[in-house]
Amino acid sequence: MEQEKKVKLLVYATEDERTRIKMAAARLHMSMSQLILDSVLEQVSSIEELERKEARG
Repeated sequence: MEQEKKVKLLVYATEDERTRIKMAAARLHMSMSQLILDSVLEQVSSIEELERKEARG
């Protein structure tokens, strides 16, 4: 079951992209899933901050 979830996360990545993600995660001592989640959450935070700044004028 866990392996199936990991595959779904990377379904749109090319083999080269998956390799790059895997290597980057290994350098950071993280799983691929954790690296992807952390990256996505960082982007979400940036978007939310931009929205707050725009709302303030």
